[in-house]
Amino acid sequence: MSGFVSSFFSRTLGCLRRVFARGNVFAVAPLVLAISGCGPSKPVEENRELVVYSAGPRELAEWVCAAFEKETGSKTRLFVATTGEVMAKLQAEESHPVADVVILASSIAAEVLKQSDALSPLPELPATPPSEWLDSDRRYAGTSASALGIAVRTDHLGEIRDWDDVFAGRVSGSLIMPSPSQSGTSGEFVTAAHLAMGEKLWDGLKTAKKGGLQISGPNSQALTSLILGSHVAVLAAADYLVFKQIERGEPLAMVFPPSGCPVIPRPIAILRGAHNPALAGKFVQFWFSRPVQEEIARQHLIPAIADIPLSDLRRQAELHPLPLDPVQAVQVQREVLKRFRYEIERN
Repeated sequence: MSGFVSSFFSRTLGCLRRVFARGNVFAVAPLVLAISGCGPSKPVEENRELVVYSAGPRELAEWVCAAFEKETGSKTRLFVATTGEVMAKLQAEESHPVADVVILASSIAAEVLKQSDALSPLPELPATPPSEWLDSDRRYAGTSASALGIAVRTDHLGEIRDWDDVFAGRVSGSLIMPSPSQSGTSGEFVTAAHLAMGEKLWDGLKTAKKGGLQISGPNSQALTSLILGSHVAVLAAADYLVFKQIERGEPLAMVFPPSGCPVIPRPIAILRGAHNPALAGKFVQFWFSRPVQEEIARQHLIPAIADIPLSDLRRQAELHPLPLDPVQAVQVQREVLKRFRYEIERN
């Protein structure tokens, strides 16, 4: 994921909850981001088009919007960015809502919006996602998911089988981990690992850091350094991005530690200020239709419908998910990321 305009996980989390709860707006750095659409970019008031804010992958969001337009004849206007950038844009527009639907790469971010009373109830879905992907109050539901494991260059594959190999410094080569202040997936990884492993995580990260673990940049930057050979492994790597590089012929592999790794749903929600709530409901339902779920699988994400065939690369993976309760995660994440910043990143 690219750098945040305002770091959602380390700076924005508390502010966002206060903004939506109190109805305040605070200054957000300008976003120099293009709004690309599957349909014409006319004002919402003019043609009542559906406005969609989505985290990546851009290719998937654009495909779904185009298919929805063809299916319904309705127009969509799409904004694609990182989860942090999407959240910052929602903040900036809080007093004058623009978006109807939001799709995030973070269940924690969706929970923040829910707790801020910024989401409307979902319609009945044509297919039921896994229970842990569906909010108990039906304010958001995971359309897909990705697992956060260890991306490794194939010539070092035998050295890394579990987190203990990393934490004990048994890898002969330099490691990199995306900064949780710049990568939403890395922030989710640290929070989930903290809740599951406790002090073992912190002791291991400190050992790895002393052994040369680099904390730098967003997920995409860390993956690029792996492709170029600057590092031999990336911790907290989003698997579908690595699978895409493997598909292109890069000598990479994904390791999913048998002791567990986070599996992060990618939730969709209808915003309370939606201009087009009925159409927004149809759009949400469309994400859980079979054609969309099949496209999700083709892009190496985990589909929400259990009987959708997985991609060949994903079918080979054996996952041992670490549990992550979004409500609990919201309560601890601010302190977890603060601790990471001071005990790991700055040392």
